[in-house]
Order: sequence, then structure tokens, then C-alpha cells
Amino acid sequence: MPSHRPAWIVALTVACGSSDGSNPFHPETGEDGAETSSSASASTSATQGSASADTTGGSLDTASDDDPADASDDGVNLDVGVPEGGFGSCGCELDYLWVADYQLSTVSKINTITLVEEARYLTRADAAGNPSRTSVNLAGDVAVANRHGGLVKFWGEIDDCVESNGIPGIQTSTGPDDVLPWDQEECRAWYTDFGSTNQRPVAWTRGTNPKEACDATGAKVWTVTSENPGLFPGLGAAGGVIAYVVDGDTGAIEDQVTIAGFDGSMFGAYGGAVDGGNNLWFSPLGTFSPGKLARVDFDSLAPQIWDIPQGVSSYGITVDHTGRVWLASTLGNGAARFDPVSETWDLVPGFWGGSGLAEGPDDWMYVSAGNTVRAIGVDSLEQGLVWDEQMEAVKGVSFDGMGFLWAVTYHDEKDPKSMAAAYKIDVATMTTAGVYPGIGDPYTYSDMTGNALGSVACAPEG
Repeated sequence: MPSHRPAWIVALTVACGSSDGSNPFHPETGEDGAETSSSASASTSATQGSASADTTGGSLDTASDDDPADASDDGVNLDVGVPEGGFGSCGCELDYLWVADYQLSTVSKINTITLVEEARYLTRADAAGNPSRTSVNLAGDVAVANRHGGLVKFWGEIDDCVESNGIPGIQTSTGPDDVLPWDQEECRAWYTDFGSTNQRPVAWTRGTNPKEACDATGAKVWTVTSENPGLFPGLGAAGGVIAYVVDGDTGAIEDQVTIAGFDGSMFGAYGGAVDGGNNLWFSPLGTFSPGKLARVDFDSLAPQIWDIPQGVSSYGITVDHTGRVWLASTLGNGAARFDPVSETWDLVPGFWGGSGLAEGPDDWMYVSAGNTVRAIGVDSLEQGLVWDEQMEAVKGVSFDGMGFLWAVTYHDEKDPKSMAAAYKIDVATMTTAGVYPGIGDPYTYSDMTGNALGSVACAPEG
């Protein structure tokens, strides 16, 4: 098996350091579920503690060049300070939010400073990909997984787009009403078909570039499919799952491993994230029965599997800057934290309906739950401030380069009054700082900005 891993990565280790009982947070399943209780080791608090008021999103240590006038045209700024707690994207300021629309089979590129949607792209030629998971690398490029199969990359900077359609100049989308046909869009870097009916997790690795550089040289993409095709798009059949390493420059599949001990039936692997060593972590859609948490080693492709504890119905997944894995939980506890060193779990009770997660400034994890976003202490597990300024269910959360939290709500097709939007939140006060309402049917709760990758890739070692 050819090696795709540079020597420095081989040596890198994980950085140390509803009242009726229905569950409205499963649009893919339509499952109902009642809230249950479980013991846990977390305490609660009425205040968020270390977050302080600041116009750049609430962090004490946000850089001094957060003025939008200083932002580069391509959305990537260099030499931006990193607040405490591992927050930040390796000194890069990534100023785009990438939101997938599963109905239209598109992904939207939204400027987090101007709140303008600058481009919208098809994610599969037949407009039937049903995209749901995004991952952004440290150069600002996005990879999008289609639930019905297929992985696609789009350039974050127009200067990187390449002539491919025979028409002079670069033809690319200029906004939400300008979705170009598949064979005309020239900011699509590549598309890879996996022959799968079920493909959800997607996560960039850091690459071989120095930590102070804002590029993705040598970066790879992890993705996971069910081993066997299902009878319907979006579902897998009995068997295991297959984890793939994809070349980030070409889209070519470099390595793959079949993991028989992880159930690939139904929704299979539901969400994925990388740690500081570029290892892949993924989890299933939770049920009333305990599921499995899986890790695939970047160097050897060797898998490990752990039981998810009772009382955790897994949904979203992320890794904090110390290398601990977090799951959001739709039932029972609202979230759970796994320490891969001690192989122990800590549960976070007090709410339910958890879906997306994102680590923010000053050692706080933010979990979307129902129509709220809740701050949880990364170390203490204490519960802090809550954002609840709208009525729609929040799916995904991500931080932009200026320290603002973004919450993307879900459009309920059964409710004619339901409207999806992307909310910009100041975490110092948990108040809305801006809204982009021009989203149709978004379903994105993975790393929409690249900040999650930056938090683990550039966390202090030791």
C-alpha cells in the first residue's frame, strides 16, 4: 500500500493538552423519542465565566486586525491572533461559511463579514446528491459529501479556479441566483464518485505546510461510506463501513480500509472529525441502543472502536484542542466527552436534542440543541450562557475567524412558517449580531468554516 503520509505527520501525536415527547431533530429519520435521564459528572452554572464582552465575538485575545476593512478579498487573512483555549485556525482568518442545501443539491459560500452569499454551486451533476456535511481546509477550500454518494471540492479563492469549459475567462457562480450548470462551473476543483448510496462524514487533514502558513499543501480528505449499497439513496445495507483517504489536490482515492465492526446499515457512519494527528473519528446516528465510536489511524489505517455509553444518542461529533472527542446527543444527555488516553467518558446532562458542536474561545464548547445553542466548559463541563433568540431548530454551529459563532437553522417542510437562516452570534453575551436569511433547505452541522480543523491542528503540543 503506497504511503501518502509525510514523515512529520507520522511522528505527530494528538495534541495534549418538545412537550409531546416527539423528537423534531431527526429530519432524515422521522423518529420519535422521549427524553430520558442519566447520571453524569458535570455541574451546572448560571454564567459563562471567562467569556468577556468584545465587539469581535467575545474573546479576550482576539487579534487587533479584526476590522473588516483589513480583510483580504479572498477571505483569508494572515497573522490573526489566537485566543486562549486552542481556538483559531493556525493564524488564518477564514471568512466564509459553507452551507449545504440538501434539496437543491448545492453548497452556498457566505461571507461572514459582509453577510453576502458570494457563490452557490451544484454538488453533483444530476442535482440529486443530497449534500449534508462540509469540511473546510486551512486555505479556505471546501469538501462536500453527498448523502446519496459522491465527494466534491470547491476552491475558496477565485484566483485558484482553472479554465476547463473552453470559454475564455473563468465562469463561476456570483451568488444564490447564479448556479451554473455542472459543465460550466470552473471553481469546482474535482468530483469523485464512490459508487455508494450512503456517504456522510467528510474531514480535511491539516497538510504538510508550516503552522504559520495559511495553505493546504499536502492536505488529504477523509470520507466514509457504507460497505454495501442500500436499497434507497442515503442508506446503506448490512455490512461494515469503508474509510477512505482522498488526495486533496486531485480527488484521487489513495487508501481505504473496511471496518467490519462498525454497522454500515441504514445511515451507517453519520459524522466525522479529525484530531491533531490527522486521525479520523466517526460515530453513528444514535438510537436507544448504545452505538460505537470509531477511530482510524492516519499512518497505519488501523481502526479502533469503543462503546458509546447508555444515555448518549449520538449525532454531531468534533474534537477539542486537547484531543478529546465530543458527541452531541439527541436523547438522554445533551452531550458527551471521550478521553482517548484514559478511554473514559463524561456526560453532560440538563438538556437534550443536541446536534452540532463547535469549540470556541476560552475553553468553551458550543452545542446546538433544539432552538438553542449552549456553552459547555471544555474542561469543567459546567453549563454557561444559552442563545435562544429564534424558534427554529438549530442544526449546525461553527466559528468564523473573528470569533463569532454561526448557527444554521433547519427548515421544517411540514411547517409553512418555518424559515431557515444563518445567525451570527456574539458569544460574550449570546446575542444575535447578524442574520443571513437567504438559505433554502440547509442541512449542515460539521465544520463549515475550517476553524474546527485549525483548533486541533495548531493547538499547543505537550
